[in-house]
Amino acid sequence: MKVGVYLGEFAPQEGGGHGFVATVLEGLLAAAPSSDHEFIALCEPGRSLGNMENHELSRRTAISMGLEVLRSHAPLAYLLRRWPGRVERAARSRKLDMVWFVPGIAYEAIDTPYIGTVWDLQHRLHPWFPEVGADGYWEHRELVYARFVRRAAHLLTGTEVGARQLQAFYGVPRERISVLAQPAPRMAGEGAPPPGISPGERFLYYPAQFWAHKNHVNLLHALKLVDGVTLALSGADKGNLAHVRRTAEALGVASRVRFLGFVTADEVAWLYRHALALVYPSFNGPDNLPPLEAFTLGCPVAMAAYPGAEEQAGDAALLFDPRDPASIARELRKLCDGAGLREELARRGRARAASRTAAAYVAGVLGVLDGFSAVRRCW
Repeated sequence: MKVGVYLGEFAPQEGGGHGFVATVLEGLLAAAPSSDHEFIALCEPGRSLGNMENHELSRRTAISMGLEVLRSHAPLAYLLRRWPGRVERAARSRKLDMVWFVPGIAYEAIDTPYIGTVWDLQHRLHPWFPEVGADGYWEHRELVYARFVRRAAHLLTGTEVGARQLQAFYGVPRERISVLAQPAPRMAGEGAPPPGISPGERFLYYPAQFWAHKNHVNLLHALKLVDGVTLALSGADKGNLAHVRRTAEALGVASRVRFLGFVTADEVAWLYRHALALVYPSFNGPDNLPPLEAFTLGCPVAMAAYPGAEEQAGDAALLFDPRDPASIARELRKLCDGAGLREELARRGRARAASRTAAAYVAGVLGVLDGFSAVRRCW
């Protein structure tokens, strides 16, 4: 088949999404020459991908975005088929048999068969957070997700928990879902310390955008219960940073918190290598990239016991209740006080990361494409 590979914005500021796309893309470039399929990269304007044929998509405009919304939401949106969106136009002009949305959900409704990754369905599980519940965003996201997952030829998710959620919330048949373990990213090099933290500091690290669901606040309450360490926070402000800062001040721990802002990939590598541990209290799962990054670089991990966490981490992480600062603090004290435990978790993490390769993930996707070929050749 001729397969279009949509890469998304592919910007470092996307955090985990960027790391996932880069890792999968590396595996695809290695596997594509020996595949029976032909791949064309569907790139955002001004971007290109080496070693693969490129098709540059048109720029989004206010009118095109409005039409995308109508196609996804309006009961009579099929009447707009004579004005297809940019991905559908690319699929038709390049005579694509399939589109693979690598980063995840697509907000453009297309008729060409497609596969896509579903990271989470947190707007269904946690509809009260402002980032998914305010200003009509829940309704918009629900309409987009409902169309995307129900129309997909096949869906990819990283855990059996994710597959069960797709079945429960949207009635997707299990045979149209593949569970492919999220690949651990390659993070080479020693990296460099970011401004704002000293090389000799004993610190815990949490990389996360400042959304409410990332649960910085309960982590700060836990920090108050753990002596002798600081907390390094990296990530862009998504509307909740001021609240997190005020909470740190009110709890009397502001002097022990390092707000690093956006950090480069080299700085992230340094933070993982020198942190006592990654602490990951996010409410959202079942797939998250930071624990895999930490495993890759031998950083011990303590993470929230959200549905799917144990499936993703196995025995390579300590789990805690993200709603309970005492539970978080208990696991953090174990790591801060136990050099032997840190070494053992680092060993287990490296082993787990080594077993989750981009090559294995891409092989799973190629298997999906191979299986669909017999269907696609019918028209």
